[in-house]
Amino acid sequence: MKMLDAEKVYGEAPIFKEPRIIGDWVLWLEQRPNEKGRTTALIRPWKNKDLSPQELTPYPSDLRTKIHGYGGAPLTATLNGSDLILTWIDNKDNCLWMRTWSYEEDNEKPSSFKFTPKIQEICLSKHHNDYLAGGVIDLEKNIWIGLMEDEEGDHIVSYSLKKTDQYPKFIYSSQGLLGYLALNSKDRKLAWVEWENTSMPWDSNELKLAKLDENINVKNIVSFNNEYLKCTEKISFFNPIWSNTGDLFVAEDSSGWWNITKIKTDMNNNSITISQNQWTIKAEIAFPQWVLGMSSFSCVGDDVVGAFAQEGIWTLALFQENGSIKILDQPFIEFSGLHSYQNRLVAIASSSEITEGIFEIDLLDKSWEHTPASLFSLALTEISVGESFWFIGSNEENVHAWYYPPLNRQILLPPLLVKSHSGPTGMAHCGLDLEVQFWTSRGWAVVDVNYGGSSGFGREYRDRLRGNWGVTDVLDCTKAAQSLIASCKADKDRIAILGSSASGFTALGCLMSTDIFNIGACKYAVTDLIGMANSTHRFEEFYLDYLIGNIENDYEKYLKRSPIEYVNSINMPLILFHGLKDKVISSEQSIAIKDELLKRGIPVQINLFENEGHGFKDGKIKVDVLKKTEAFFRQYLNI
Repeated sequence: MKMLDAEKVYGEAPIFKEPRIIGDWVLWLEQRPNEKGRTTALIRPWKNKDLSPQELTPYPSDLRTKIHGYGGAPLTATLNGSDLILTWIDNKDNCLWMRTWSYEEDNEKPSSFKFTPKIQEICLSKHHNDYLAGGVIDLEKNIWIGLMEDEEGDHIVSYSLKKTDQYPKFIYSSQGLLGYLALNSKDRKLAWVEWENTSMPWDSNELKLAKLDENINVKNIVSFNNEYLKCTEKISFFNPIWSNTGDLFVAEDSSGWWNITKIKTDMNNNSITISQNQWTIKAEIAFPQWVLGMSSFSCVGDDVVGAFAQEGIWTLALFQENGSIKILDQPFIEFSGLHSYQNRLVAIASSSEITEGIFEIDLLDKSWEHTPASLFSLALTEISVGESFWFIGSNEENVHAWYYPPLNRQILLPPLLVKSHSGPTGMAHCGLDLEVQFWTSRGWAVVDVNYGGSSGFGREYRDRLRGNWGVTDVLDCTKAAQSLIASCKADKDRIAILGSSASGFTALGCLMSTDIFNIGACKYAVTDLIGMANSTHRFEEFYLDYLIGNIENDYEKYLKRSPIEYVNSINMPLILFHGLKDKVISSEQSIAIKDELLKRGIPVQINLFENEGHGFKDGKIKVDVLKKTEAFFRQYLNI
């Protein structure tokens, strides 16, 4: 069987993000690895995948935000009659830009379309060192309303769409963090999510609701939190959206699972009716909010269409006003970026056999189309389909993973690659992952572990990592390997572990604490918890308090779990990768690991990339990393 080339995995396909429906059009962001990760906006007619999309923001525009360190939500779009208005944050200067296009039908060429710029792009904001994101366009007032992060905290601000080089108008300020701004232009209301920096947004936050007055000031603010909802435990809100009738829908996890709650208010937010448990389901309809612009559900009339995770798989469903949940029949099992307009839905979707792409479905006749990001596809015989795999992990609790059997098995027991998601609050993807297929096409088995602390399995599962990072995740990854060895699905002498960032920390922890793993590979791994606690950015300033404990009270834990302090416990070959522009984790940490291993004669290789930061974006670099990892494993495992 033919092996999958690294160039097919990472070298060509763009990454689709934040799709939406604008009238009769589908608009999305496209991050291009062959342009060093530049992100641009594209548009084409709804459900017309055969038409080439039009790029609206060509080079050198790069749509990206830096808010809260991880960014998201750089683009805002709306129609004003037949005119398309776009605003975006550009990576080159962090400024807010705007452009308007007109569209006229060409009856002579019905198979083509074109948006024509009405004006040159203009910069609405002054050059500054602050970070903007997450905007909405208010056509009634002809303004952009969005989020801004500066040294003082987070703010809701506005800019006129008719002026250039403006200072922001401050609408609302918080010393905490803000996200997920939603505008009800009809009733002149704003909703957003707010949290203190002592918490992560998926751990504890508040939903805020406010009225906008004539001067775009907020009044009659209502704060929804665990006390308001008469819940003794912390709760987390996600993705507030308005229906056409003015009801607010939001996901919240007071039940232990992120489910949808409906909130009805009168004109001035004086009378409020909350409808919880209308669609009770032991499943998650939300994600951990690492970036802005995430969406898992949207309104369709009086109903809600959304994707929920159960047993590691995402299902698309219509949450109907009468309380019933109607599953929508289609083949995809992973969804993100859901957005609907009238009876149309768009999302990013993948299945176990189809790579990630733009999914469009008509909710009336249930017809759908899917446009993969990559033109490259695999035959069914060339795909290792993930098998849901439960095993006994830390504290004798059930832990979930995805197991991918090798396709090209040359011998009875295959080598095993253990990997886990980053975050560490995250979730293993169940859709077709070409990097996984790269390994299975070479005769490897792969297990992708949803260690305790992963999202998608309820708050109790998520909270297993509280105080236990570097323990629970390490033990769960180790137990996954042991379970597969015991069931004769892996060669005990050829077990590799792979990780990046937070999962790189987990991988190093596994290499330090057990001799089950024979080799490892880490990209920009967390190695120094004390250094991280003292230097991390505002968004994660107190994340380690949750993951490990207060550094003053638990200093010994920080030392004991820091890989940099116990490099002498690593006795197997290790390959490292790091970007020299990484502002989250210094490349000096990986270099220090390399130096310590070299002193003891442990095989080690380090690869440093001059123009990469935290999370590689250049397709050529990603290809290089994959090839070098595989060559390193082959060399030292005698494959």
